Amino acid sequence: MIDERQRALAGDFVLGLLEAPELGAFEAEMAASPDLAALVTGLQGRFSALDLTAAADPIPEGLWDRVGAAIDGPSRKDSPALDRTSSRKPPRDSRAWLPLAASVVLALGVGFIAGRSSVGPAPAPVVVAVLLDEDATPGAIVEAFANNRVHIVPLENFEVPAGKILEVWTKPNETLGPVSLGRFSSAREIDFAPAALPVPQAGQLYEITLEDAPGSPTGRPTGPILVKGLARLPML
Repeated sequence: MIDERQRALAGDFVLGLLEAPELGAFEAEMAASPDLAALVTGLQGRFSALDLTAAADPIPEGLWDRVGAAIDGPSRKDSPALDRTSSRKPPRDSRAWLPLAASVVLALGVGFIAGRSSVGPAPAPVVVAVLLDEDATPGAIVEAFANNRVHIVPLENFEVPAGKILEVWTKPNETLGPVSLGRFSSAREIDFAPAALPVPQAGQLYEITLEDAPGSPTGRPTGPILVKGLARLPML
């Protein structure tokens, strides 16, 4: 039986966010639990949905050199430029390369989703959260910025019946409790600029619920939780 802790760690493992000794402990758990290993394998495939959210934009100049430097470390500056036409295949075991690739993408690409249509460098979010459903399937990405702007990237087409609406929540701390960030009626990229809140921090809860339109009448989540997740600090 897989518990909530293992589901959360599985998502972090696939994104390459676990570090020693937590990484070693989780790999040992996978080796001892076929169910947990199957969950991780499924997540690795499901995270391909991330590719479907991005438009076909030009690759930023120097990106390949930055990726190579991130992978190879300081000695990269002494080596030839990365061959952009290389067709080298990844290691046979996907677990060996996917977390690393995800880490590099998070390190170099955080903020790019929100700013890909703007001119100049995009501001970096303070925290990023991948929201999962009850089957640990990624359903949305949240980027929260220091100026209180929150950027939502849905990864699935949430069904919104007539008379219902999607509402985004966060829980900055126990004193404030759940706070509504905004509402939207269909799955699409959207920004919210809620009233002043504490600066987002690692471990902060984000979730999307299905509420009666025009939104929760109590100021607290009342409908079913579609996806939820805890914020992590981006690796910049």
